[in-house]
Amino acid sequence: MLQILPLVLFIVMTEVSIGSVSVLVFLDWRNEVKRGFLISYALIYLALTGLTYLFQQGFADPALLNTYPQLDKAWTGYLTLPLLLFFLLLIPYNLFLWIDRKAGIDGKVEEAKAEAQGQARGFSVVRLLRLLSGIATVVAGLVMLFVMAMIFRPLAAVNLGGAITVAGFFASAFALGGVLTAMWLGHWYLVTPALSEKPLQFATTLVLVAILVQVLCAFTAGPTTAQVNQPTSGTTVTAPAVATPVPSTSVKPANAPVVTPLSTGAIGWIQILVGFVLPLVLTSLAWKLIRDRSFQSATGMLYLVVVCTLAGEAMARGLFLMGL
Repeated sequence: MLQILPLVLFIVMTEVSIGSVSVLVFLDWRNEVKRGFLISYALIYLALTGLTYLFQQGFADPALLNTYPQLDKAWTGYLTLPLLLFFLLLIPYNLFLWIDRKAGIDGKVEEAKAEAQGQARGFSVVRLLRLLSGIATVVAGLVMLFVMAMIFRPLAAVNLGGAITVAGFFASAFALGGVLTAMWLGHWYLVTPALSEKPLQFATTLVLVAILVQVLCAFTAGPTTAQVNQPTSGTTVTAPAVATPVPSTSVKPANAPVVTPLSTGAIGWIQILVGFVLPLVLTSLAWKLIRDRSFQSATGMLYLVVVCTLAGEAMARGLFLMGL
């Protein structure tokens, strides 16, 4: 289990980074959040993406992935470039956010006042460049998700050639990244309560849809390689030749357990509870609280959803990679 832990962390970090940036760019496009929020979290996500890239270079580079026979080696060579592009394109997006003083809802309010006074609305080249760089960043991130999903697709390629497994990676990214960005945005409402609830409700709705797609993909993708390769009760296994035992100086404790405390099935049920059931219930409550403009309570719910989705995704990817 320990040997697949770096891959689990790499997948989760990649999903969080790409999902978070994508939702942030969507919010920027809607022009309904504060410029300070966009600048602050674009910078935080830039740092997170940089850490993800460094982690990929150390623990999930193509040479290491090619040592696993179950993975699709036709795609491993394409893994590094889209992640690097995703990181590099975030840099100009951050710069344009700093340069554009009319980014976010403040600029939208100024434009509305200018139109009310009969002034012509000027064309903003900086805004255009900012949105184009944001779109390019999201596209690079989605390509990265697709390549990563295609690499790990053979581990659960039973139904539709693994297309459902690939879709599950995208759903997980938007569930994790969406709820993280929604939780940060909930904090912003605590200092600016006059903001419209629409952007927070949009992000929360996106999380709800992504979790529902996750549930659908989880129950329709079929068994993983680990489950397929498990011998059934009717299978006869031929025992290999036993070599001459060599005396060992290590002493096994008398009451040392020979099996894990929880079976794979039990961990799977915990993952369903923590990763699907609780997030669906809590996100639905948060969505209702946002409609009632009870932002402090909604933010507390989103805190819990962040914890549950991260823990559930880590367990899900651990079970997914057990076939390696």
